[in-house]
Amino acid sequence: MELKTLTVQDFVTAAASEAPTPGGGAVAAVTAATGAALAEMVANLTIGKKGYEDVKDVMLDLQQRAQVIRERSLELAQADADAFGLFMNALALPKETDEEKAIRKEALQNAYKSAGSVPFEIGELANQIFDLADIAVQQGNTNLVTDGAIAAINARAAVRAAFLNVRINLMGIKDEAFNKEMREKMEAIESQIDAREQAIVNACNL
Repeated sequence: MELKTLTVQDFVTAAASEAPTPGGGAVAAVTAATGAALAEMVANLTIGKKGYEDVKDVMLDLQQRAQVIRERSLELAQADADAFGLFMNALALPKETDEEKAIRKEALQNAYKSAGSVPFEIGELANQIFDLADIAVQQGNTNLVTDGAIAAINARAAVRAAFLNVRINLMGIKDEAFNKEMREKMEAIESQIDAREQAIVNACNL
């Protein structure tokens, strides 16, 4: 199933089904994509508008950065679903002999790391949306300040959701150095996102 080609209705229906994918990681990625899309929309509806000539270059840069995040987020939605498939394949490996057990154990560890690394990238990417949302609210078309703010709200939701998926996969990973590095990076990002979201929403003055 190619997730990014599904209609909104089909994607939501697939997420609601008894199939394990698309799951929370893919939903987090799509949430990030919609956040980036809103910032991109603000740029598109500011460029060329009377009174915003001085921020044209800023908006062009915003447009391009948001597009990159939007497109990569959708790729990661698929990557998250694919990572689950790798885990299921590893789980199905034979475990009769000591050699088979060792191969299966290594495959499972690699699958856990993949299943944790994909949502980690989703969270890192979503975190970049705050900068875009701030620009959208502060310098974009004033008629669209709420769209910029919602971009930040979606960014926070995507970070939280993605990192929850990382943490559940870390529980299966035996590599303590890997776990420690991932947790420290997530905590550094999470320590800022509540304040960043609130500051951007407050800047709307609504």
